[in-house]
Amino acid sequence: MLINDSRILFAPERRHTPDVAPIVVLDRLRTPENIGNIIRLAANVGVRRIVSIEEVRLGEGRIRKTACMAWDYVELVRTDYDAFDRYIPADYQWVALETTPSSQSVFAARLPQRMALVAGSEVLGVRPELLDRCALHVHIPMTGPATSMNVSHATSVALFEWVRRYAVQP
Repeated sequence: MLINDSRILFAPERRHTPDVAPIVVLDRLRTPENIGNIIRLAANVGVRRIVSIEEVRLGEGRIRKTACMAWDYVELVRTDYDAFDRYIPADYQWVALETTPSSQSVFAARLPQRMALVAGSEVLGVRPELLDRCALHVHIPMTGPATSMNVSHATSVALFEWVRRYAVQP
């Protein structure tokens, strides 16, 4: 485990409790800036933990630089595929952020309050055996000619949709 800091930042106008805060699972991400952007995003929406599976370590310095101060406020666990699920509580539902034949729009799907959001490699996506373990697959509808989105941007859209639904006014 790289960071084990239980402090979680909350936006002052919207809050949720740490026991229901999302967990983000990163499956084989390769780009340090994407990982750093997701760490920064996680601090902004009160993510409980980020679990990185078999991340290609291209440069922790670049991850930290992109994450900025969020590096100090988000728990980041680096692990392998055989051990990652021990970091996800049993009452959390796994949701794959991946376009599949059964995926639903993230805006229409019933996102669980206790959600482990799985985002896959920029090149390979979420590995098939991990997709099979997810109770729900969601995608972001694209209306333009591009058919894909950067993983950190897609994770941002999905997490802010969760915040829109479950964060409460103080």
